[in-house]
Amino acid sequence: MNIEQLKYIVEVAKYNSLSIAAQNLHVTQSTISQAITHLEKELGVKILKRSRGHGAVPTDEGREILKLSYELLKKLEEINEKANLINSPDVGELRISSLPGLMTFLVKAIAAFRVDYPHVRLKIAEKSGSNAIETVRQHKTDIGLITYSPDWNINIEGLVFETLIEGKQKVYVSKHSPLAFLGTITPQEIVDQTLVTYNGEFMQYFVQDFFNKNKPMKTLFISDNIDGVGQAIIEGLAITFAPDFVMKNYPLVINGDIIPIDLVNYDAVNISLGLVRSENKHLSSFAKKYIQYLKSEIIK
Repeated sequence: MNIEQLKYIVEVAKYNSLSIAAQNLHVTQSTISQAITHLEKELGVKILKRSRGHGAVPTDEGREILKLSYELLKKLEEINEKANLINSPDVGELRISSLPGLMTFLVKAIAAFRVDYPHVRLKIAEKSGSNAIETVRQHKTDIGLITYSPDWNINIEGLVFETLIEGKQKVYVSKHSPLAFLGTITPQEIVDQTLVTYNGEFMQYFVQDFFNKNKPMKTLFISDNIDGVGQAIIEGLAITFAPDFVMKNYPLVINGDIIPIDLVNYDAVNISLGLVRSENKHLSSFAKKYIQYLKSEIIK
């Protein structure tokens, strides 16, 4: 038995696929297949049942072996981290994936983190919610900062989502709009307005839900660029929807060019801002420290 064999069975079980595991681990499918066969012969236990229709699925006995393998690999990560800290204290890399619009939280946390860990390299990638989840699932990033709702059909099996703050959906208009003077607004008061939206998964889910419950609004455009959305609003061309935690640090909201208004008389889906991480991957000590700083900034 060797560590590579355990890595192979864990990765295959994660996706029920030898081909995906081979791609993720940068080896051939034949290498993984032979390694698993040798391990099963050595242990005398059938770990994975392979079929064309269902891929590679753990057997009942195999699940017990896989559970122990997960635990062992996690312990090995801890051993490697401890050795790295002994040889090179406070040196390493922290990889973060995040939804666009949340960079302010990340940067403020980095400012405090740098004081304690000046030699840790940080890599931040802006991604959609599902892409952020997948990069964490594949261990390409250590943590993801995402919005999440249990109402969405999103698979987070094998992951842990920790809610940091509950969100509230608001309407955002130009300061010159007649709507800007309203303290609250109802769906009936905005259905005849023109809409501009950010091309995020949650936003498109919310907009479709809003259209279904009321009536479709005229859409100016859908954009991957949040600044383009903001410019359309301050020009008075359209309004938009967004969670309050995404927009509260947006410069055009802070300086008053864009006005947030509470949306009332509408049963919107619940949404949270939080962290997603793999339940099977050990987090480094500096990753845990960064999360503490990030939580502090978001709670503020």
